[in-house]
Amino acid sequence: MSEALVTHMSPSSLVSYLTNPMYFRMRYILGRRDTQSSVTGVIGKAGHKALERIYSGMPVDEAIRDGQRMIDNMLDMEIKYNSTISDRAKLIAGYTRAIGFYVDELPQYHKIISIEEAIQEEAESMLHQGTNLPSPLSVRLDMLVANQQKELEVIDHKFAYNYTNPDVDDFKRWIQAMFYYYAVKARYGIAPARIRYEECKTSKNKDGSPQIKEWVFEYDDPQHFAVFERLFTDVMLDMNNPGRLFLPNPGDMFNGQDMFELYRQDIMPIDAPVVIKHRTEQKEIVEKHYTASVGQSADTSNYTPEEKIRAKLQEFGIPVEMQETHVGASVTQYTLKPSRGVAMSKIAKVGSDIAIALGAKSVRIEAPIRGTTLVGIEIPSIERKRIGLEDKHLKMGSLSVPVGVNVYGELVRKDLTEMPHLLIAGATGSGKSVMLNTLIKSLTKQMASDQMQLVLIDPKRVELAAFRSLPHLMFDVISEPSEAIAALDMMVELMEERYARLEATGHRSLESYNEEARQRKAAELPKTVIVIDEFADLMMNGGTEKRITKVIDGYGPRGGEKSHKEEKPSIEAQIVRIAQKARAVGIHLVLATQRPSADVVTGLIKANIPTKICFMTTSKTNSQIVLDRVGAEELTGKGDMLFLDPSTNGMQRLQGLYC
Repeated sequence: MSEALVTHMSPSSLVSYLTNPMYFRMRYILGRRDTQSSVTGVIGKAGHKALERIYSGMPVDEAIRDGQRMIDNMLDMEIKYNSTISDRAKLIAGYTRAIGFYVDELPQYHKIISIEEAIQEEAESMLHQGTNLPSPLSVRLDMLVANQQKELEVIDHKFAYNYTNPDVDDFKRWIQAMFYYYAVKARYGIAPARIRYEECKTSKNKDGSPQIKEWVFEYDDPQHFAVFERLFTDVMLDMNNPGRLFLPNPGDMFNGQDMFELYRQDIMPIDAPVVIKHRTEQKEIVEKHYTASVGQSADTSNYTPEEKIRAKLQEFGIPVEMQETHVGASVTQYTLKPSRGVAMSKIAKVGSDIAIALGAKSVRIEAPIRGTTLVGIEIPSIERKRIGLEDKHLKMGSLSVPVGVNVYGELVRKDLTEMPHLLIAGATGSGKSVMLNTLIKSLTKQMASDQMQLVLIDPKRVELAAFRSLPHLMFDVISEPSEAIAALDMMVELMEERYARLEATGHRSLESYNEEARQRKAAELPKTVIVIDEFADLMMNGGTEKRITKVIDGYGPRGGEKSHKEEKPSIEAQIVRIAQKARAVGIHLVLATQRPSADVVTGLIKANIPTKICFMTTSKTNSQIVLDRVGAEELTGKGDMLFLDPSTNGMQRLQGLYC
């Protein structure tokens, strides 16, 4: 019997044989690998690289950069650009956006068994004896996990323009799923229960629905195995037929779902061709000449910034009328009124071009300025003003926090009781620690120690050290993770105790309880503010995992200790529990982190802490994680922030106070 044409068969090679035999011959028989990768394929490969690193424990930002490095190392001739993504910059932007969607909704698994595992195994149940079939089967699993029922599940990450129809057995996914079944069973001796395709759409869903949807294939129908083994055998016999010709017909058999159904129902054999005609269009190459832009030509060198903005927008066919200019502490805001018929999105797209015209390091466009008919264009001020915390910024007897000063020179303050919790994020040097100092100093000056208590958790040991002597502290400043976890457990117990007291006295909030206490001249319950600096450290110490605690019950009959192990909620669960319930009993959370990745700022934490302050971030992805929108990566640092206030349903750019 003659030697087999290929040494093994994979899902991609089998699909290639069914859809384009000529391509199969070039790639899998002759070994030619000079074909171009599609834009979606490149984004998918880079995304898989990033996800492999993330699930292996690498920090999210570093993992995303690994994926981008893979794109950077590819030659342009290896990439098949399209009309939407026509160059490398747009490709990297598309990858960053897509992996950002994935990270923001990152699926969590009960137990990960393997990541990016290559398997080449004999599949003994395959009906290929005596047919000279290649062996072994070859697959590469994105992930193999075990669920809580101890079933094996194959996880396959997909980046796609559109979701797969859940009501159709897509034949390419079906073939891939069957290969995975036999490979996992051969390698581990246990058959997987299902495969989960986690499909992430690379463009933003306009209806606000999740970017990741599951397409699940259950291994529960014996007919699947019968059809697959028949298909595999037919392909091997057809491929090794001495008279087989590999014709250049890119749609030979499985040209769409209907053809697969015809084969599955045994109506059409494996070798029935489908004729496809092609038409090639001739395109003209148009020569374009260089023209100086605004800011480069001699007649515009004396333009004011307002005139440069108007002229630059005119270049793109966007007529505007310039309005007032506001010089803030850290940014200058130019306002303009667009002409009728100009879409706001059109102005928002030319931010980089305006930056070139003005020679600015960065530009942020607010289109429109909320509550007005104007568009705001913000650039860093040449001279930054430092605004110190003064007594006039305080509001005595309240939990009011002076957040910062806007471009109009107005102080923006927000009461913690209205927030009722606060998330602060930003890169190193962006102003996050100064903001924490301002917040703590403001609260302690405004409230006496019998009115407010502080719990300070400082894993860095130095950021909050200056507050060790405050009379407001419930405990010493906490720096050890174990002590921080114990303190959070105590805060949950305090919260439950206060709820029990309110229930017993018939009150719905701490304010009404204290009001009655004042009338009776009884002791009031103080407000409690929990400040956690760099809570990423806590999350890294088992933040999302349940904890096993040893509990001492007493002494046994022989004098020994009698104890048992008790399962406690995860740190994330405790934080979320406080965020969900503690407002009514006067307990408020302030969380700060310089690593706003999806495994730190989780979906549950974001959902329960709607008020956010975001200083400068290192990437659009981090901005998206914190604020659900980009923009923080364009900030200038040193207190320049975006303040997301859910009560006004808007976002403000502010300069933080210095103390």
